[in-house]
Amino acid sequence: MFDLSKSWEERYAPRRALAEKYSADWPLQFTLQQPILQLFDIGREWDLALAHYRALPDHLLGELLEARLLSSLHRKKSREMLDHVLAQAADSPWSHLAALEWAANRLNGDPALAAQEFEEFRQRCPGNLLAFQYLGSVRDPQKLRSHVAALRNAIEREKRRGLDETDAELFRTAWTWERITYGENRIEEFGRAVRADVDFLREHLNSDSWPWVFMVSFGYSEILKDNGAVKAIEDETLLRAPNGQASWWIAQERWREKNPPPHQSPPVPNQPIPPSDIAAGEAYGARHTAFMLPLIERFWGKPYAAFEAANLMNAPSLPVGAFERLSDFVLSNADRFPDQGSSWPPVQMQVAEAYVDHKIRLDRVPALVQQGLEQVENQEKYRRDSDAFDKMPRPRNGDDNISSTQRRAREILIRHAIVTQQRERALALLSDFRRELDQSKPSDTTGRAGSSWRSNQVIYSMLARQAGLDVSIEELSHNPEEPERYPVSDFEAKDLSGKTWRLADFQGKVTYVHLWRSGCGGPCNAGLPGVQQLYERWKNRIDRAVLTISQDENPAIAESFIKENGYSFPVICGVEIAAKFGVTGYPRELLIDHQGRRIHRHPPRASDETIGLIEEMADKIGVTQ
Repeated sequence: MFDLSKSWEERYAPRRALAEKYSADWPLQFTLQQPILQLFDIGREWDLALAHYRALPDHLLGELLEARLLSSLHRKKSREMLDHVLAQAADSPWSHLAALEWAANRLNGDPALAAQEFEEFRQRCPGNLLAFQYLGSVRDPQKLRSHVAALRNAIEREKRRGLDETDAELFRTAWTWERITYGENRIEEFGRAVRADVDFLREHLNSDSWPWVFMVSFGYSEILKDNGAVKAIEDETLLRAPNGQASWWIAQERWREKNPPPHQSPPVPNQPIPPSDIAAGEAYGARHTAFMLPLIERFWGKPYAAFEAANLMNAPSLPVGAFERLSDFVLSNADRFPDQGSSWPPVQMQVAEAYVDHKIRLDRVPALVQQGLEQVENQEKYRRDSDAFDKMPRPRNGDDNISSTQRRAREILIRHAIVTQQRERALALLSDFRRELDQSKPSDTTGRAGSSWRSNQVIYSMLARQAGLDVSIEELSHNPEEPERYPVSDFEAKDLSGKTWRLADFQGKVTYVHLWRSGCGGPCNAGLPGVQQLYERWKNRIDRAVLTISQDENPAIAESFIKENGYSFPVICGVEIAAKFGVTGYPRELLIDHQGRRIHRHPPRASDETIGLIEEMADKIGVTQ
């Protein structure tokens, strides 16, 4: 599945054939299912899989495979099916593995069940390595040490047998947990164990494999702090596999190191961006385009290159003919590699919109828009009625990807009709747009509730003007302004020191909140020294506070990382806590006002250069309550 010189169909079709041939083999069926477990945006592949599972002679196996497939999205249905299978096949390790996977979900799993099912599966399949990715489920320190030792033994055994790139992630798992089980008093011994691993990986370096090269570099840079070794590995990779995936990422990283983005002036509310900043940004963009075009040509046909090609399509400094070639590449790869990530809007629609902007290939636009609509239906088919995201923040305007894509399609088709001088068609589409606006107009079009309607009103007015309709200037601007602050959901959680935090603790102070995850590494955690610096400045103030939220799967990981790096700022652990603030992902920065409301404008990442701006923002928040 890692050979990206082949299309998805070329890679996965043999697995479908094996699944049909060996329909009663439980472990084989689990292995064959693995690549599509998280690919719920490939609705057609899930259709084929579900049809296969429901036709299996072994109905219990079919039910288990369906429950496992749906566990990432349809949580309640999946749990009911798993409970039914476990009641009838309690001795099957695969029933317990599926239950473990369900329970270990970081956002809405069941930690107690995960700990139980981890032990059940390990007892039945002690030699299977799949369970080790769920070591975070183990809360008992004695059991954790035992399982980490078993993982180390498995790694040493695999070293003797011969590793492939699918085994590379085992090393990071081992390092994450050995750092904890070794403890502070044996940190040198831990370092020697990691050194032995990365030296082994380097000795057997697979320069064509990005997971392999990444893991060696991660061990040297993030744990051993040996950046000289990282550079040597990168040099060797560029020399031995210049057209491999690792070389693609290394080349870009080195360009960014030599070409940092230009310094931008701090944003000033209601003031335009300085012309010098605009000119510097345009010059930087031109240099980046000049670098990326030949790099994309070198890696033509690879899915990761197509992602950058899509970003580059609308660059203002493209040479003649480059846009058409890039758009062809993007569309071709979308067909060949549906497993390499969905996009919104779908790439077909992005290309259609770009054709209208460039006024080329206009005859292809309607078909591409239709393909984009079909693609988003395919991407959203199994996510549409999902209960997996119930705890996640929703878009403020209530939109989903399908309705947003449908509106985007209409806007493209209206512009297409205007550009191709199909006035009657443009007016008919605008009439439908106007009717929908009138029917959906909320009773209160101000503030947050009416933001989506106001945005669509402005889009309609701009398109209507382009079509020659009489539209007032007032209709072409958003009003009134978006609200500045949003409420945070109430929560209660303990930080690593044992202090309990509640939303009420934010009352009367401005709080800087930083979301992070230790496993992200590298640039992801580059802001933490700045957070510590800000915490030192604010820790004795009654009107200021600093809080961080770790999204590591186990508090022990965050605690070990914090101690190792000498940080003392407060840390709460949990993805579900981050969701209370209405944001997802990491790293992220937020400011919370005196009344516990999130400020719409995000602060910069804390550093020597930005702390002054953060304090200035906090002072203004304190004045304008």
